[in-house]
Amino acid sequence: MNSCILVFGMPRSGTTWIGKLFDSHPGTLYRHEPDSFRPLSLPLFPEKESASHYRYELDRFVASLPRMRSPEVVGKQPLFPKSYQSAAALAFYRISVLAAKAASRARRHSPCVYRPTGEGSPQARLVWKSIESSGRLGVCIEALPETRAIHLLRHPCGYVASVLRGVAAHRFSDGASSTDNMWLLERLLATSTGQTHGLNVDDLKRLSLEERLAWCWVLTHEKILADVAGSARVLTVRYEDVCAEPLAMTRRMFDFAGLDWSAQTASFIDASTAAADAGYYSVFKRPQAAAQRWRSELAPPVIDRILRILRGTPLSRYYDEGVTSPQSCAQAAT
Repeated sequence: MNSCILVFGMPRSGTTWIGKLFDSHPGTLYRHEPDSFRPLSLPLFPEKESASHYRYELDRFVASLPRMRSPEVVGKQPLFPKSYQSAAALAFYRISVLAAKAASRARRHSPCVYRPTGEGSPQARLVWKSIESSGRLGVCIEALPETRAIHLLRHPCGYVASVLRGVAAHRFSDGASSTDNMWLLERLLATSTGQTHGLNVDDLKRLSLEERLAWCWVLTHEKILADVAGSARVLTVRYEDVCAEPLAMTRRMFDFAGLDWSAQTASFIDASTAAADAGYYSVFKRPQAAAQRWRSELAPPVIDRILRILRGTPLSRYYDEGVTSPQSCAQAAT
Protein backbone atom coordinates (compact mmCIF):
# COMPACT_ATOMS: atom_id res chain seq x y z
CA MET A 1 0.00 0.00 0.00
CA ASN A 2 1.24 3.48 -0.82
CA SER A 3 2.14 6.15 1.73
CA CYS A 4 -0.15 7.00 4.62
CA ILE A 5 -2.16 10.23 4.94
CA LEU A 6 -2.48 11.56 8.49
CA VAL A 7 -5.47 13.67 9.54
CA PHE A 8 -4.50 14.92 13.01
CA GLY A 9 -6.04 17.52 15.28
CA MET A 10 -7.31 18.17 18.78
CA PRO A 11 -10.67 16.75 19.89
CA ARG A 12 -13.70 18.77 18.77
CA SER A 13 -11.78 20.35 15.90
CA GLY A 14 -13.65 18.87 12.92
CA THR A 15 -11.25 15.97 12.36
CA THR A 16 -14.05 13.44 11.87
CA TRP A 17 -15.63 15.42 9.03
CA ILE A 18 -12.25 16.05 7.40
CA GLY A 19 -11.39 12.38 7.84
CA LYS A 20 -14.60 11.34 6.11
CA LEU A 21 -13.88 13.75 3.27
CA PHE A 22 -10.73 11.73 2.68
CA ASP A 23 -12.66 8.48 3.17
CA SER A 24 -15.11 9.57 0.47
CA HIS A 25 -12.33 9.22 -2.12
CA PRO A 26 -12.75 5.82 -3.83
CA GLY A 27 -9.02 5.11 -3.62
CA THR A 28 -8.49 5.51 0.13
CA LEU A 29 -8.64 3.07 3.05
CA TYR A 30 -9.83 4.94 6.15
CA ARG A 31 -9.07 4.08 9.77
CA HIS A 32 -10.86 6.10 12.46
CA GLU A 33 -8.82 6.84 15.60
CA PRO A 34 -7.07 3.45 15.70
CA ASP A 35 -4.57 4.74 18.27
CA SER A 36 -7.43 5.31 20.73
CA PHE A 37 -8.46 1.68 20.29
CA ARG A 38 -4.92 0.26 20.27
CA PRO A 39 -2.79 2.74 22.26
CA LEU A 40 0.78 3.49 21.29
CA SER A 41 3.61 3.50 23.83
CA LEU A 42 4.80 6.93 22.66
CA PRO A 43 4.35 9.83 25.09
CA LEU A 44 1.51 12.14 24.13
CA PHE A 45 3.98 14.97 23.47
CA PRO A 46 7.34 13.43 22.57
CA GLU A 47 10.25 15.60 21.50
CA LYS A 48 10.79 15.49 17.74
CA GLU A 49 14.42 14.51 18.25
CA SER A 50 13.28 11.18 19.72
CA ALA A 51 11.62 10.08 16.46
CA SER A 52 14.23 7.41 15.72
CA HIS A 53 13.36 5.64 18.97
CA TYR A 54 9.76 5.19 17.83
CA ARG A 55 10.24 4.46 14.13
CA TYR A 56 9.91 0.69 14.52
CA GLU A 57 6.73 0.92 16.61
CA LEU A 58 5.14 3.43 14.24
CA ASP A 59 6.05 1.37 11.18
CA ARG A 60 4.44 -1.69 12.75
CA PHE A 61 1.38 0.27 13.84
CA VAL A 62 0.76 1.72 10.37
CA ALA A 63 1.29 -1.72 8.83
CA SER A 64 -1.36 -3.12 11.19
CA LEU A 65 -4.04 -0.57 10.28
CA PRO A 66 -5.49 -2.39 7.24
CA ARG A 67 -5.99 -5.54 9.33
CA MET A 68 -7.87 -3.92 12.21
CA ARG A 69 -11.42 -5.16 12.74
CA SER A 70 -12.91 -3.09 15.58
CA PRO A 71 -16.16 -1.45 14.41
CA GLU A 72 -15.08 1.78 16.12
CA VAL A 73 -12.06 1.89 13.82
CA VAL A 74 -13.42 0.46 10.55
CA GLY A 75 -17.13 1.24 10.84
CA LYS A 76 -17.45 5.01 11.14
CA GLN A 77 -20.45 6.02 9.00
CA PRO A 78 -21.01 6.61 6.17
CA LEU A 79 -19.25 3.75 4.39
CA PHE A 80 -18.31 4.60 0.81
CA PRO A 81 -17.90 2.54 -2.38
CA LYS A 82 -14.26 1.93 -3.23
CA SER A 83 -12.48 1.32 -6.50
CA TYR A 84 -10.86 -1.81 -5.05
CA GLN A 85 -14.13 -3.24 -3.68
CA SER A 86 -17.09 -4.82 -5.47
CA ALA A 87 -20.68 -3.79 -4.81
CA ALA A 88 -21.30 -7.16 -3.15
CA ALA A 89 -18.28 -6.69 -0.89
CA LEU A 90 -19.50 -3.21 0.09
CA ALA A 91 -22.90 -4.63 1.02
CA PHE A 92 -21.24 -7.37 3.11
CA TYR A 93 -19.02 -4.75 4.74
CA ARG A 94 -22.03 -2.66 5.77
CA ILE A 95 -23.80 -5.71 7.18
CA SER A 96 -20.63 -6.76 9.04
CA VAL A 97 -20.31 -3.33 10.67
CA LEU A 98 -23.94 -3.33 11.79
CA ALA A 99 -23.58 -6.84 13.21
CA ALA A 100 -20.34 -6.00 15.02
CA LYS A 101 -21.82 -2.86 16.56
CA ALA A 102 -24.85 -4.84 17.75
CA ALA A 103 -22.60 -7.53 19.22
CA SER A 104 -20.45 -4.87 20.89
CA ARG A 105 -23.33 -3.98 23.16
CA ALA A 106 -22.72 -7.30 24.89
CA ARG A 107 -18.95 -7.51 24.33
CA ARG A 108 -16.93 -4.42 23.57
CA HIS A 109 -15.02 -4.24 20.30
CA SER A 110 -16.64 -7.31 18.79
CA PRO A 111 -14.74 -7.62 15.49
CA CYS A 112 -16.19 -7.10 12.05
CA VAL A 113 -16.39 -10.35 10.14
CA TYR A 114 -15.43 -8.48 6.98
CA ARG A 115 -13.80 -5.12 6.32
CA PRO A 116 -11.81 -3.92 3.31
CA THR A 117 -8.02 -4.01 3.62
CA GLY A 118 -6.98 -2.65 0.25
CA GLU A 119 -5.02 -5.86 -0.29
CA GLY A 120 -4.16 -6.38 -3.92
CA SER A 121 -4.59 -2.68 -4.69
CA PRO A 122 -1.15 -1.04 -4.65
CA GLN A 123 -2.67 2.37 -5.41
CA ALA A 124 -4.89 2.43 -2.30
CA ARG A 125 -3.97 5.24 0.12
CA LEU A 126 -4.23 4.58 3.84
CA VAL A 127 -5.78 7.40 5.94
CA TRP A 128 -5.10 7.51 9.70
CA LYS A 129 -7.40 9.96 11.48
CA SER A 130 -6.44 10.80 15.05
CA ILE A 131 -7.14 13.09 17.97
CA GLU A 132 -5.03 10.98 20.33
CA SER A 133 -1.76 11.56 18.48
CA SER A 134 -1.97 15.23 17.53
CA GLY A 135 0.93 16.04 19.86
CA ARG A 136 2.94 13.26 18.20
CA LEU A 137 2.65 14.68 14.71
CA GLY A 138 6.23 15.90 14.53
CA VAL A 139 7.57 12.50 15.56
CA CYS A 140 5.25 10.73 13.10
CA ILE A 141 6.45 12.92 10.22
CA GLU A 142 10.08 12.29 11.11
CA ALA A 143 9.65 8.54 11.67
CA LEU A 144 7.38 7.90 8.65
CA PRO A 145 9.11 9.65 5.73
CA GLU A 146 6.50 8.63 3.13
CA THR A 147 3.57 10.21 4.97
CA ARG A 148 1.75 13.47 4.34
CA ALA A 149 -0.31 15.11 7.06
CA ILE A 150 -3.23 17.46 7.48
CA HIS A 151 -2.97 19.37 10.77
CA LEU A 152 -6.35 20.82 11.64
CA LEU A 153 -6.88 24.01 13.65
CA ARG A 154 -10.18 25.21 15.05
CA HIS A 155 -10.70 28.62 16.66
CA PRO A 156 -10.01 28.22 20.40
CA CYS A 157 -13.44 29.62 21.27
CA GLY A 158 -15.04 27.01 19.00
CA TYR A 159 -12.97 24.26 20.60
CA VAL A 160 -13.80 25.37 24.15
CA ALA A 161 -17.52 25.76 23.41
CA SER A 162 -17.73 22.32 21.78
CA VAL A 163 -15.96 20.61 24.70
CA LEU A 164 -18.23 22.32 27.22
CA ARG A 165 -21.31 21.36 25.20
CA GLY A 166 -20.20 17.73 25.18
CA VAL A 167 -19.53 17.70 28.91
CA ALA A 168 -22.94 19.22 29.65
CA ALA A 169 -24.61 16.58 27.48
CA HIS A 170 -22.53 13.73 29.01
CA ARG A 171 -21.13 12.90 25.58
CA PHE A 172 -17.73 11.75 26.81
CA SER A 173 -17.17 8.30 28.25
CA ASP A 174 -14.88 9.84 30.86
CA GLY A 175 -16.43 13.18 31.64
CA ALA A 176 -13.96 13.95 34.43
CA SER A 177 -10.96 13.89 32.10
CA SER A 178 -12.62 16.45 29.84
CA THR A 179 -12.86 19.06 32.59
CA ASP A 180 -10.12 18.06 35.04
CA ASN A 181 -7.35 18.69 32.53
CA MET A 182 -4.49 19.56 34.88
CA TRP A 183 -2.69 16.28 34.12
CA LEU A 184 -2.65 17.23 30.44
CA LEU A 185 -1.53 20.78 31.11
CA GLU A 186 1.28 19.49 33.32
CA ARG A 187 2.60 17.39 30.44
CA LEU A 188 2.28 20.29 28.01
CA LEU A 189 4.13 22.68 30.34
CA ALA A 190 7.00 20.19 30.45
CA THR A 191 7.58 20.37 26.69
CA SER A 192 10.24 22.66 25.27
CA THR A 193 7.57 24.96 23.81
CA GLY A 194 5.50 24.89 27.01
CA GLN A 195 8.47 26.03 29.08
CA THR A 196 8.75 29.27 27.11
CA HIS A 197 5.65 30.72 28.81
CA GLY A 198 7.10 30.65 32.33
CA LEU A 199 3.89 29.13 33.69
CA ASN A 200 3.50 26.41 36.28
CA VAL A 201 0.63 24.17 37.30
CA ASP A 202 -0.32 26.41 40.22
CA ASP A 203 -0.70 29.36 37.84
CA LEU A 204 -3.15 27.38 35.70
CA LYS A 205 -5.07 25.99 38.67
CA ARG A 206 -6.15 29.54 39.49
CA LEU A 207 -7.76 29.97 36.08
CA SER A 208 -11.32 29.17 35.02
CA LEU A 209 -12.09 25.94 33.19
CA GLU A 210 -12.55 27.86 29.93
CA GLU A 211 -9.12 29.47 30.33
CA ARG A 212 -7.46 26.14 31.09
CA LEU A 213 -9.02 24.65 27.96
CA ALA A 214 -7.73 27.63 25.99
CA TRP A 215 -4.22 27.01 27.33
CA CYS A 216 -4.53 23.35 26.32
CA TRP A 217 -5.32 24.58 22.80
CA VAL A 218 -2.40 27.02 22.76
CA LEU A 219 0.21 24.69 24.21
CA THR A 220 -0.83 21.76 22.02
CA HIS A 221 -0.76 23.70 18.76
CA GLU A 222 2.45 25.51 19.65
CA LYS A 223 4.07 22.12 20.18
CA ILE A 224 2.73 20.76 16.87
CA LEU A 225 3.69 23.80 14.81
CA ALA A 226 7.19 23.94 16.29
CA ASP A 227 7.72 20.26 15.54
CA VAL A 228 6.59 20.47 11.91
CA ALA A 229 8.13 23.86 11.11
CA GLY A 230 9.71 23.78 7.68
CA SER A 231 8.18 20.45 6.71
CA ALA A 232 6.79 20.34 3.19
CA ARG A 233 4.77 17.25 4.15
CA VAL A 234 2.43 18.97 6.62
CA LEU A 235 -0.47 21.23 5.68
CA THR A 236 -2.02 23.30 8.46
CA VAL A 237 -5.68 23.99 7.74
CA ARG A 238 -8.26 26.02 9.63
CA TYR A 239 -11.56 24.25 10.22
CA GLU A 240 -13.37 27.53 9.59
CA ASP A 241 -11.90 27.76 6.11
CA VAL A 242 -13.10 24.28 5.21
CA CYS A 243 -16.54 25.24 6.53
CA ALA A 244 -16.56 28.42 4.43
CA GLU A 245 -15.28 26.82 1.21
CA PRO A 246 -15.62 23.05 1.55
CA LEU A 247 -15.20 22.25 -2.13
CA ALA A 248 -12.16 24.45 -2.74
CA MET A 249 -10.47 23.50 0.52
CA THR A 250 -11.03 19.77 -0.01
CA ARG A 251 -9.52 20.06 -3.47
CA ARG A 252 -6.53 21.80 -1.91
CA MET A 253 -6.10 19.10 0.72
CA PHE A 254 -6.45 16.35 -1.88
CA ASP A 255 -3.87 18.02 -4.13
CA PHE A 256 -1.48 18.27 -1.20
CA ALA A 257 -1.98 14.60 -0.30
CA GLY A 258 -1.57 13.46 -3.91
CA LEU A 259 -5.18 12.42 -4.48
CA ASP A 260 -7.08 13.14 -7.68
CA TRP A 261 -10.54 14.67 -7.57
CA SER A 262 -13.57 12.45 -7.13
CA ALA A 263 -17.22 13.03 -8.00
CA GLN A 264 -18.06 10.86 -5.00
CA THR A 265 -16.33 13.38 -2.74
CA ALA A 266 -18.22 16.24 -4.35
CA SER A 267 -21.49 14.41 -3.67
CA PHE A 268 -20.53 13.80 -0.05
CA ILE A 269 -19.68 17.47 0.42
CA ASP A 270 -23.12 18.42 -0.90
CA ALA A 271 -24.85 15.90 1.37
CA SER A 272 -22.83 16.58 4.52
CA THR A 273 -23.11 20.37 4.33
CA ALA A 274 -26.80 20.62 3.40
CA ALA A 275 -28.22 18.61 6.29
CA ALA A 276 -29.44 20.02 9.56
CA ASP A 277 -27.25 19.15 12.55
CA ALA A 278 -27.81 15.43 13.08
CA GLY A 279 -25.99 15.17 16.42
CA TYR A 280 -22.87 15.95 18.42
CA TYR A 281 -20.63 13.48 16.59
CA SER A 282 -22.35 13.66 13.22
CA VAL A 283 -20.53 14.68 10.04
CA PHE A 284 -23.83 15.93 8.62
CA LYS A 285 -24.35 19.53 9.66
CA ARG A 286 -24.35 23.04 8.27
CA PRO A 287 -20.65 23.86 8.57
CA GLN A 288 -20.88 27.64 8.72
CA ALA A 289 -23.36 27.41 11.59
CA ALA A 290 -21.15 24.84 13.34
CA ALA A 291 -18.06 27.03 12.96
CA GLN A 292 -19.78 30.11 14.40
CA ARG A 293 -21.90 28.46 17.10
CA TRP A 294 -19.52 29.49 19.88
CA ARG A 295 -20.47 33.13 19.39
CA SER A 296 -23.93 32.48 20.83
CA GLU A 297 -22.89 29.78 23.31
CA LEU A 298 -20.07 31.52 25.17
CA ALA A 299 -20.68 34.60 27.30
CA PRO A 300 -18.83 37.73 26.10
CA PRO A 301 -16.55 37.84 29.20
CA VAL A 302 -15.55 34.22 28.56
CA ILE A 303 -14.78 34.98 24.91
CA ASP A 304 -12.67 37.95 26.01
CA ARG A 305 -10.64 35.82 28.41
CA ILE A 306 -9.98 33.18 25.75
CA LEU A 307 -9.00 35.78 23.15
CA ARG A 308 -6.70 37.48 25.64
CA ILE A 309 -4.79 34.21 25.99
CA LEU A 310 -4.72 33.76 22.20
CA ARG A 311 -3.47 37.31 21.54
CA GLY A 312 -0.51 36.76 23.84
CA THR A 313 0.84 33.94 21.66
CA PRO A 314 2.22 33.62 18.11
CA LEU A 315 -0.88 31.55 17.26
CA SER A 316 -2.87 34.76 17.06
CA ARG A 317 -1.66 35.08 13.46
CA TYR A 318 -4.05 32.30 12.49
CA TYR A 319 -7.06 34.24 13.78
CA ASP A 320 -5.96 37.86 13.76
CA GLU A 321 -8.85 38.82 11.46
CA GLY A 322 -11.49 36.86 13.37
CA VAL A 323 -13.64 34.20 11.77
CA THR A 324 -16.82 36.03 10.83
CA SER A 325 -15.85 35.82 7.18
CA PRO A 326 -12.94 33.38 7.18
CA GLN A 327 -10.56 33.53 4.28
CA SER A 328 -8.48 30.63 3.17
CA CYS A 329 -5.25 30.60 5.17
CA ALA A 330 -4.37 26.95 4.87
CA GLN A 331 -0.65 26.76 4.46
CA ALA A 332 2.20 24.38 4.79
CA ALA A 333 3.66 24.80 8.26
CA THR A 334 6.61 27.16 8.10
